[in-house]
Amino acid sequence: MLIGAMVRRLNDGVDYATFRDAWLPDERFEGDPRRVLSAIDLADPQQLLTIAMIDATPEEIPGWVARIGASERRRAERIRGLVGPWQLDATYRVVGDDDLAAGAIAR
Repeated sequence: MLIGAMVRRLNDGVDYATFRDAWLPDERFEGDPRRVLSAIDLADPQQLLTIAMIDATPEEIPGWVARIGASERRRAERIRGLVGPWQLDATYRVVGDDDLAAGAIAR
């Protein structure tokens, strides 16, 4: 599993609902491996963290990106005036998955 992480700042006067309306994809892709969580900073409601959980291997990403590229470009154009530049834009490979609420941690 991979994690995509993005931090960006909503422009002044833009709320999350407005951003989300523009950000949502205009089409769905069969087998899209992403689940996306979005969160607003408690101390700064203009700062937005987006985490995409990607059920794919690094080798599968180029083919997937090629399929969704046009849709992603349209989304980027729609949100262009709503957010500033990315403060973080990175992809990580998951190396641990610990449910700390579930009790004992296996070592």
